[in-house]
Amino acid sequence: MKPSSKILILILVLVISLTVGACGGGDRQTATDNASSPVSAELMEQLEKLENEILEFVPSNKHDGYAIETIKDAIDAAKSGTYGVGAILVHNETGKIMYRGKNKVFSESRSDLHAEMDVLNAFEIENKENSRELIKEYTMFSSLESCPMCLCRIITSGLQDVHHIADDEGGGMVHLYSQLPPVWQDISEGRTFEKADCSDELSAIAEQVFLLTADLDSRISNKPE
Repeated sequence: MKPSSKILILILVLVISLTVGACGGGDRQTATDNASSPVSAELMEQLEKLENEILEFVPSNKHDGYAIETIKDAIDAAKSGTYGVGAILVHNETGKIMYRGKNKVFSESRSDLHAEMDVLNAFEIENKENSRELIKEYTMFSSLESCPMCLCRIITSGLQDVHHIADDEGGGMVHLYSQLPPVWQDISEGRTFEKADCSDELSAIAEQVFLLTADLDSRISNKPE
């Protein structure tokens, strides 16, 4: 065999080896990615289905556009392995979304980081000592009715208007506002905490996203599983 033929054969063997190795490496990478996902394949599929629904949804009610944005953040939160709740701050004059937040209780191991807390943190860090006055220029939209902790934080922040997309009969505080301690009711007198003017379909999707992650309660409960 001529030397040139041997060289050609060696080159072909090398190319084939590299091709096989690349394919195998790709498979291993995919397997690693799947294994490292914080949520199951089944949950991811359900979340992506809901995500497609809101992306295809045609807004009809006053707050539908903002509802869709909070649900996007809620889905992102759920995909990261924490509660599926999102929140935004909208500038009253421009109507633009200026700050976004999502639940990070388990994704960042912060027990205080509900979505409302997360978005208020972003606002207050940026605006510091002026935050309590500037916050009055904004409206909050949350994909889920605020819990007692978040509602009290919202009141303390000075925020005047808050709209939630889905009711939370089991954990929300807005529908139980009259049961807040008197001092919190006095501080928040004249403010608005209510259901957003959004389509029923979006409210249902926002609730679904949260309920898909509600079993995370078992990680913070003392009750045996």
